[in-house]
Amino acid sequence: MIVADDKVPNDPISMMALSIAKPVDCELSIIPFSQLRKLVDENASKNIMIIVKGPAEALQLAKELPEVTEINYGGVAKKAGSKEYGKAVYLNEAELKATQELISMGKKIYIQMVPSSPIEHASFEN
Repeated sequence: MIVADDKVPNDPISMMALSIAKPVDCELSIIPFSQLRKLVDENASKNIMIIVKGPAEALQLAKELPEVTEINYGGVAKKAGSKEYGKAVYLNEAELKATQELISMGKKIYIQMVPSSPIEHASFEN
């Protein structure tokens, strides 16, 4: 597992929480986006799951790693000015714009909160 974020690596509490939350049999790297390409290339023979905070970071991920073809919106929190686009996925205007840009880049966006739940496909129209 790779957590790509430019703030989390400098936040000891977030680092500790993520380390505790990861599955026991899983390696975890928490890195800034600037180190993402190098780490992915070094681990190309492994199965990798990359976790990012939200749609803006997913867009940054897609730009850093164009080979990423699918993005799972496991959940995006409800907030002021957001609209529901699926179970536990609420996007504000900026998040919707980032999502639409991802789609225009040819990325498949789907919603699946946990592996045992069914995959949900949402229309990310205005």
